[in-house]
Amino acid sequence: MGKRFICFKSVLIILLFCSFGAVLGAQQPSQAEQLRILIWSSIDPFPGSFDEPEGTDKDAVLKKTAARQASATAAAVASPAVSPDDPYVAEKLEVFGYAIERTKEITPFLLSGMISGWAFDYVPYDKTRRVQEIFEVEEVTPFSAAMNPISYKNPEPLENRLVCWAYCDRTEAQQLSYRRWTSVQLPKIHGKGAASVEGEFEGIQAACKEAVKNAVREYWRIYEKNKPKEILGKVLLIGNPRIYISEGQYVADLEFFLETDRIVKYTTY
Repeated sequence: MGKRFICFKSVLIILLFCSFGAVLGAQQPSQAEQLRILIWSSIDPFPGSFDEPEGTDKDAVLKKTAARQASATAAAVASPAVSPDDPYVAEKLEVFGYAIERTKEITPFLLSGMISGWAFDYVPYDKTRRVQEIFEVEEVTPFSAAMNPISYKNPEPLENRLVCWAYCDRTEAQQLSYRRWTSVQLPKIHGKGAASVEGEFEGIQAACKEAVKNAVREYWRIYEKNKPKEILGKVLLIGNPRIYISEGQYVADLEFFLETDRIVKYTTY
């Protein structure tokens, strides 16, 4: 049983994290140098659909997994490499495979918003001029795993989710960029967004983009009486991104620094 239990820990470490590093000491660098965010992904391909009767195969697997995880020891970290041909490993890969792949998609997306930020182009709704609202968001710089390797630590299966901490070091240039963001008097904004869980990773992306839109729109409500034609700028995701499921939707509750690059005004009424 002990050997099987150590193997379980190794499976999560090796299959999910590939270049999984040793756990660091208790002292943690500041967010200016190293990013640390809590990441979770649903074990089930359809989040929130764990409605099977008690005693189903899925329930049995999850209970067995939780029981083994609860009795983990430090020896698990130093366990030998495991083979994907091992039947036990194959079983765990089948259970956690979906969550592993989603984690590898979600993490770089969020880190890109924290390292280089997201650029936006906002056209406010204007009833008088019959202008419909347009809001577009894109990465300022695509995330590069070669430049910013990700380390995943302390994976834990909790209820119907795989939870872990993701670490990523900023380069020296990125540290300078972060200090620039924090040294000037940029406004801090907050927004929430939601999207259907049926969209899986795309749903999380959509929820985050809507959070950006709502945060920017709320900040620029000062222009309600004299709305601009277009606003262009960037946001930098700060803090620990809060993403959860509510009523069949992913909800992203996010905070940002806001940098406005350009405001285009209407030249005629």
